[in-house]
Amino acid sequence: MTVAHPAGQAEATEPKRKRLNLRSVSTGSWLGALPFFVFVALFLVLPILANLVTAFTGPRGGFSFATMAEAMDSANRDAFLLTAWLSFLTAAVGAFFGVFVAWALESARKPAWLNNLVGSFAALASQSGGVNLAYAFIALLGVQGILTQLLNRLFPGMLDGFSITGFWGVVIVYLYFQIPLMAVLMLPAMGGLKRSWLEAASSLGATRLQYVRDVVVPVLWPSIIGSFLLLFANAFAAYATAYALAGGSLNLVPILIGFYISGNVLLNPGLAAALVTWMMIIILAAMGIRFYLTRKSDRWLNN
Repeated sequence: MTVAHPAGQAEATEPKRKRLNLRSVSTGSWLGALPFFVFVALFLVLPILANLVTAFTGPRGGFSFATMAEAMDSANRDAFLLTAWLSFLTAAVGAFFGVFVAWALESARKPAWLNNLVGSFAALASQSGGVNLAYAFIALLGVQGILTQLLNRLFPGMLDGFSITGFWGVVIVYLYFQIPLMAVLMLPAMGGLKRSWLEAASSLGATRLQYVRDVVVPVLWPSIIGSFLLLFANAFAAYATAYALAGGSLNLVPILIGFYISGNVLLNPGLAAALVTWMMIIILAAMGIRFYLTRKSDRWLNN
């Protein structure tokens, strides 16, 4: 009498995992995706390659780092510092308030109409921007704006020194879409928090504050930092809203690139391409860190 080996029995009963066989993918599937790849190549890959070629071409032709170095001279460096400060400030404030909005949307169930209204507004406002948003805030907080006139009557001198076209005016306008964007980004992470975690913490005698401090924050902090980086990149690359509001009064990198391309200051496409390349490096670095942190957070939320 023979006895079957346990390992062999386990191998016999364990279902075989299916592996993706590229040969099994039909030609029709690739043809169906062909328009997408063509679109990406024409409107994403080729423009990036053309920009890189222009950025690394010297004044006399040929490969050179001269234009990239020129893009980091004192004047352009100040533009990068101001743009980074504006992006960091709006991302930090937007992340702070956006987390609370997302928490309220996820935890508050009543009244349902208010929850749906705030959620819909957050999704809409997160995609707002450009000339329309700038005009709306000029009509609201401009020199002759509706709210400006009202505040001047109720509190004379309150808005002295404030200008919607200045730095702090641009900060206020950016927060209009930064806060809702943070709320939209954090909603999936908030939804991943399990009710059993709160029940387990409560059964061990933890207060709600201790649960938030010792469970929620450690689980959510990668998503919070990752979303903050996305907000930073979003503000860093914004052009239409800042240009419609401030024009040339703010030394921001996107506005400076527009000037070099249009020739309002000095026609220099090579320098504009170099500035764009440095912007891409900064944004890609932020997005790379966000991708790493998001994967780390998903290990907890998806288990």
